[in-house]
Amino acid sequence: MQTHIQFCGKTDVGRRRELNEDTFSISKKYAIAIVADGMGGRDFGEVASSLFVSTFRSYMKRFFPESVRDRTRADGSGVAEHLLTMFDTWFRSVNEAVYTFGDLDRKYREMGTTVAVLFQQADFAILGHVGDSRVYRMRSGRLKLLTEDHSFVNTQLKAKLITPEEALRSNHRNIITRAIGTREMVKPTLQVRSAKEGDVFLLCSDGLSDLVLDERIEEIMLDSEGDLDGTVDALIEEANARGGKDNITVVLGRVVSGNGEDEAE
Repeated sequence: MQTHIQFCGKTDVGRRRELNEDTFSISKKYAIAIVADGMGGRDFGEVASSLFVSTFRSYMKRFFPESVRDRTRADGSGVAEHLLTMFDTWFRSVNEAVYTFGDLDRKYREMGTTVAVLFQQADFAILGHVGDSRVYRMRSGRLKLLTEDHSFVNTQLKAKLITPEEALRSNHRNIITRAIGTREMVKPTLQVRSAKEGDVFLLCSDGLSDLVLDERIEEIMLDSEGDLDGTVDALIEEANARGGKDNITVVLGRVVSGNGEDEAE
């Protein structure tokens, strides 16, 4: 049985920021979603996030090999491994483009962006991220965080230097150890995850995850009873109700049966 993915996404400036430096993109046609959380102050973070999204989208449109579309991981063709290599190359190439753009003009030198990317094909999904933009998956009523933040606090947690409770209160939560565009080279984290009918993937910037605990995100998603648009609104409203200290971007993708060929981009 073929599957495809339905997306819904929104971004909100939050309660304390004047500018929204987040950028997101969803495409049913290409089965891909991107969330980018720009850094760098003023409008320069928006430059980095929008540059990543537009360039990555152009790679998908121009270079995605149609010969692998609809192939499953289970057919033994090595399609997942091929796509991992391809996406890794694209991440590194776009990073170089953002870095070079910043290097050409001094005012853009400090800009960068965290990113999370989801691509769904047949029975699996490719996830890629840099920084602390996240990807979750809701399956059988349980929410699971699939990505691991590239952050100073997460490094402390892994080394057991602080507790999860201390991490939530840490003044260093916004220190990112890896980002797009801040260095000439970057190492993205890419992975393959199973994707089956009924799964709902959540991509978000830290404007959501810093303020709303995973347990509460799960509750809101369960309460929505499958309404993607309503769930996105509810998650953004919850983050704003808890202070809305940053821009908030939320994208949901639900895996459904059918080939989705009549879906517009």
